[in-house]
Amino acid sequence: MLRKDQFVTPSQIQHVLKNRGWTAEIVDKSKIDDLVDVNSEGLFKCVDGRPSDHDGMQGPKVLGGVYGIAAARKVLDLDGLSAIVDEVARAGYIPSVHGDDHAHPAPMGCGFFKLWSLGQLPGLSVPKYDSEQGQAQVLSVGGVYETLQGDHSESKVMINLVPKTTLVPKSEQRFVVDAWIAGEFNLDVPTYLTLAVETVERLNGPKVAQLIVG
Repeated sequence: MLRKDQFVTPSQIQHVLKNRGWTAEIVDKSKIDDLVDVNSEGLFKCVDGRPSDHDGMQGPKVLGGVYGIAAARKVLDLDGLSAIVDEVARAGYIPSVHGDDHAHPAPMGCGFFKLWSLGQLPGLSVPKYDSEQGQAQVLSVGGVYETLQGDHSESKVMINLVPKTTLVPKSEQRFVVDAWIAGEFNLDVPTYLTLAVETVERLNGPKVAQLIVG
């Protein structure tokens, strides 16, 4: 695993993934025909590849939406979550969290939050609130809750290192990790990417990655 003081290059990320049994390739952005610029109408949304009930899909894709920032910073209380919602909004994005149309309760449909809240992500203390309380808090301070639909069928993980760009969910599902947000929100890159990898693995997702550079 990468040390926190180690500079992260695409080749280093690829090496770590391969050591964990992943297939990983580095791809120039010119080869990705559906890479788009983020816009202010897009949600700061989860990496989940399923279709949404919200139209704003040209926002950054982050673990659990605003939950990913909270977890990476080890912010565990609702007041801290509110401050992150405000920070994301001030950065020009629409803060969000999500659930899905078949989990009970519905907000627990976010796999990242479920793993975090159940203490199943190594090195992370559990938040001091449940999925329903988190949803209510995000909504109360101006964030958005989206409902994702159907089952997971992601075939790969797109780790996007190109700033201010993203991939829009499509019928051929993939996890989209806009890793460039780590720099924008002052997150430790190895810590954040380790959380992403652990999440995919523990959700039995595909151990196939493309690292987008350029």
